[in-house]
Amino acid sequence: MFLVQHLPGWSKGAVALHLTKPRLCLRFGASQDFIISLSGGNMSTEKKELRSRVLSLRSALSPSDRAEKSKGIIKNLLDLPEFNKTKTVMSFMSFGDEVDTTEVAEAVLAMEKVLILPRCASERRLHLSRITDLDRDLEAGMWGIREPKKSGLEQVDPSVIDLVVVPGVAFDLQGNRLGYGGGYYDRFLKLVNPSAPRIALAFEIQIVSWLPVDNYDEKITALLTEKGVYRF
Repeated sequence: MFLVQHLPGWSKGAVALHLTKPRLCLRFGASQDFIISLSGGNMSTEKKELRSRVLSLRSALSPSDRAEKSKGIIKNLLDLPEFNKTKTVMSFMSFGDEVDTTEVAEAVLAMEKVLILPRCASERRLHLSRITDLDRDLEAGMWGIREPKKSGLEQVDPSVIDLVVVPGVAFDLQGNRLGYGGGYYDRFLKLVNPSAPRIALAFEIQIVSWLPVDNYDEKITALLTEKGVYRF
């Protein structure tokens, strides 16, 4: 469980997470700073507790704030040189209170690039399909996420992808990523060409200064928030 204590007197601004196990000082948003005490369990427990806290912060954003920040994040992506020069882009369709990625998919198609979207499959694997029409080619999949239909679409090998747009719960400024706990993207990214940029989209409140990391956790090459672009 989290034990939370308000800390007066900190300067306000972007998220920062300071670790002195098992106590974490989490700075976020524009008005609140907290100490969070972890339960002192193993790495899996630490990830679970940190994931829960950051998701709570993200879900607290108002719909209007989330929409405005999402527009800024997507603009940062569309302005990236590596995005504009690439031919085959894998993205994801957002759900819940994630950064809205619908505009990403629409832009990839409008720019006549190849759009690849994933479907969550058995054994915690991602199956990839080429998408040419968002209305025709997608359906509600696992957890209600918009995913490629199970049949009738061109299947894609991960090796052909030039750039990957990656989801996630929390990120640090060393290129580490905390996902939702299923390991889908950590398994998948091992199959992608190492030279392909791995671009994560997140709100600034999802950045922390420390993440518990396992050997199998895959890093990202850049993180885009409403504040700008972080490269690793």
